[in-house]
Amino acid sequence: MLTEVLLTAPDQAVDTATIVDGLLEPGVQAAQALLVLGKIARTRFWVHPSMLARLLAESDPVFTADGATLRAESFSPCCGVHARLDLQPVGTVGRGCTNVDLSAGTRAVLAGVAGEEPLHLRVRGDGIRLRTLDGDGAEDRVPLPDRWVAGFAEIAAVTAGATRRAELDQTAARSFLRQLPTKDTAAWVVPSGRGLRLTARRTAEAIPAAGLHRLRVADPLVRFTRGLSVYAAPGAETASWVLHLDRARLTVTLSPAPSRGFSGEGGWLTTLANGVADPDLVTGRRGHDVVEGVWFDRPLPSGRAPANGRLTKARVLVSAGAVRALPEGGFEIAHGSSVQRVRLSPDGCTCAWWAEHQDRRGPCSHVLAARLSAEQS
Repeated sequence: MLTEVLLTAPDQAVDTATIVDGLLEPGVQAAQALLVLGKIARTRFWVHPSMLARLLAESDPVFTADGATLRAESFSPCCGVHARLDLQPVGTVGRGCTNVDLSAGTRAVLAGVAGEEPLHLRVRGDGIRLRTLDGDGAEDRVPLPDRWVAGFAEIAAVTAGATRRAELDQTAARSFLRQLPTKDTAAWVVPSGRGLRLTARRTAEAIPAAGLHRLRVADPLVRFTRGLSVYAAPGAETASWVLHLDRARLTVTLSPAPSRGFSGEGGWLTTLANGVADPDLVTGRRGHDVVEGVWFDRPLPSGRAPANGRLTKARVLVSAGAVRALPEGGFEIAHGSSVQRVRLSPDGCTCAWWAEHQDRRGPCSHVLAARLSAEQS
């Protein structure tokens, strides 16, 4: 399924005015790219044992437009792979947002685009319509999974501090993409000649690449790829892989491990605990373009970010009076049989979460509780 969040203001009546009306060129490339987004939205790269018998209906990608660029986004059902296709349609590009499902019929229309055949897209607040020389497909707006809202927020936290770490030309990019592993093996890539090579060792120049086999979902676009850029923040566990296409680009961001979904990360937890200056950041309604280094509005038509368990627990600890400032500095947090010691600047905690993750997935509930308590004193 492919959901397209294509521009309407949230919490308002659905606007049926046309938002985008134009050609996606080259048509065959755009059709294949949309199919890749649809495949990501239907592919679970990790299945937790407790979910083996559960059929999730969270397979909806998203599209957004800002008056010049149409951005089509998709998460995998496991929320560990995010992809965004940036396009500039030839025609009218307005502002708004909608959420639709690309059905099997519409995917069949896209799969039939070949050669120089044009692909026309019309986006309205209540749905979309795709037309080719051989057929058309229309989809109505559908609800957006709340989990995706949290995922959008975390993707922005991941990419906001990223810089370009590698740049491959067409030949090197296609060679690298065609030799991607088929299973989860090496955890890093390093520059090698004009390209990149996989390695199991972390070095100063290594780029995180855990679960890189997930990037193979973009195989149908390798023949259109004109170059490949890789972006990552210093010390990060994940990277964004940018396929440069003809008048378009596809950015794929992989979570630090196939078993980790972006919706469960905590990139904005400290911001939330300190009081959010821009709530759109943590509700998925502002996106970040890692290539251009700019922020863009994503006025989601539905969905809300689910409450974060660590922040909820931190507030409970503070309300229960479990946080005590220590004379020698730091805090002691006693709740039931658990007693933890916390320090701030730099953060640290004696709990099992901190021992395993430190601050790589955002602060633990005890550090958050200490921050909340410090602000109130």
